[in-house]
Amino acid sequence: MVNPKLSGVHRFACLSLYRALLRQCSPSASDPSWLGETRILVKQRFRKYRRLDSPTQIAHSLKAGYHTLNLLSSASSGNGRDANRLSDILEQTKAAKAECAVQQRKLKDLCAPQPLSAKRARKQESIRFEEKTRHRHPDTPSILARPKTVKGIRKVPFLVNARGLPFLRIKKPQPRNVSGVIRNKLERRWKRILRRDRLTIDILFAEDEDTWDKLTNAQESTTWSRHYKLAIDEVNDQIRESDENAAELAQKMWNIVLKERLLAEEEQKNRHQDAGSLPS
Repeated sequence: MVNPKLSGVHRFACLSLYRALLRQCSPSASDPSWLGETRILVKQRFRKYRRLDSPTQIAHSLKAGYHTLNLLSSASSGNGRDANRLSDILEQTKAAKAECAVQQRKLKDLCAPQPLSAKRARKQESIRFEEKTRHRHPDTPSILARPKTVKGIRKVPFLVNARGLPFLRIKKPQPRNVSGVIRNKLERRWKRILRRDRLTIDILFAEDEDTWDKLTNAQESTTWSRHYKLAIDEVNDQIRESDENAAELAQKMWNIVLKERLLAEEEQKNRHQDAGSLPS
């Protein structure tokens, strides 16, 4: 026996019924208010029963769908009896959903809260950390102010290259404001590259205009392509300047890493000497 879900005929029949119901439920200014609610209900029921495998349940569902289609068609034609019947069905559905929601809330209150799994707890902690680090604290010193005096074991930062943008990673997870700054700078650089590409294409059309002006002996104060060349030079200067600033910043950060490493080694030697000098 062929699974109904794998049958093209069955799929065509269901989709045809679904489209017919949606067309019949399309609201307009002159339609009653319940017609829009019926459309929402039709979508919900089709999503709920789309994975049915039982032939008996499928047959009953299709029968109910065609019966609803007849009611909608009759009610839209002005049959007051069928319109009232549809309104009653919608009211009963709302009441049933409200009663189900009340029962679910009661069951939730009676059930003991389930302990968070390790994965869920890590996710909640990550969400709290992102909310906490959304904005940079005003008293936070610049990263270039390192190295600084620390208590305990010094953690040497890592120099990270984020698609050409350097930054020092002290520890994980990464603060949200740092991620936002990196993303904004990378997006700004990418927009400049896209603008340069568009100008490179547009300059070809400007050169065609200059050629036409020469053929027609048009007297122009400047060429069409000159403005595009100036714009391309400006964008290239902006990209070059940002890249040079990034390279300079990377060198400063690398010097900080080297100084942090030397201090960490010295502090470790001092701890070993202090531990060896203690009386046994």
